[in-house]
Amino acid sequence: MQGRKNKIAAVVIAAGLLMGLSACTDAEPEDEKYVSPTFNTEVVTRGDDGKPIEKSTEKVEAEKSELSTAEAIEGKDLETDLSTSTTIAGTYENGNYYNPFVGLAIQSDDIWRFYDAPGVAEATGLTEDEVNDLWYGVVSPHSVKTMTCCIAYKKDTGSNLIISYINPKLYYMQNMTAREYLELSSRSVKGAEVKNVEYLGQVYATVELPEEKEGTGKRVQFAMRKDDLIVLLTYTLQGEDTIEEAADHVTRLIVP
Repeated sequence: MQGRKNKIAAVVIAAGLLMGLSACTDAEPEDEKYVSPTFNTEVVTRGDDGKPIEKSTEKVEAEKSELSTAEAIEGKDLETDLSTSTTIAGTYENGNYYNPFVGLAIQSDDIWRFYDAPGVAEATGLTEDEVNDLWYGVVSPHSVKTMTCCIAYKKDTGSNLIISYINPKLYYMQNMTAREYLELSSRSVKGAEVKNVEYLGQVYATVELPEEKEGTGKRVQFAMRKDDLIVLLTYTLQGEDTIEEAADHVTRLIVP
């Protein structure tokens, strides 16, 4: 598969907590869709006694983000009932990616495309079977440290967006918040500042990380705690690409 896809390197930061991907363009991956089986996306966090833990009602102050101001996509308007037919990893439909667990949709076009399972496997160091097991719900993200749900990339520049889940429990940091995660993973980056923003209808912690060396790209990360997982959106921007342009194809997904 070497030479047929964008070159992507996995960068491990903060004692293995953070996966970052950088890319350059030489060829694009083949288009390959998967259709997920029926799988309940609801996740209930339980304590040691087995009882559900109440979600915190504490309100977090956040700045208003101007990203992804496009009209939200209503799940009821899609051909597939995503609330019952997708796994926690999300699913592809008509070339687009929908993730009800996170509440976002990525719309592909002639410029933005998706990596297939072999492409994600090569980028993350997993096998194709391991990626498909996660995508199809055979293996739960609650049993692995990091799960890559989707990689979208821009054909002309190599900028990309990675959606992944981090399981802090398996890093012995069960109560880690999204903000604490970003603060830890960016602590060695001079000038990195973590703040809270409203993005895609939810509160995310976010941080901008400058290009470490030529060709690796600038990264902008958004993280939120979703039940007992940390949802991580990592934008890697190449060349003159901006976060506004990269986020333009991502929008909010509303599932009743």
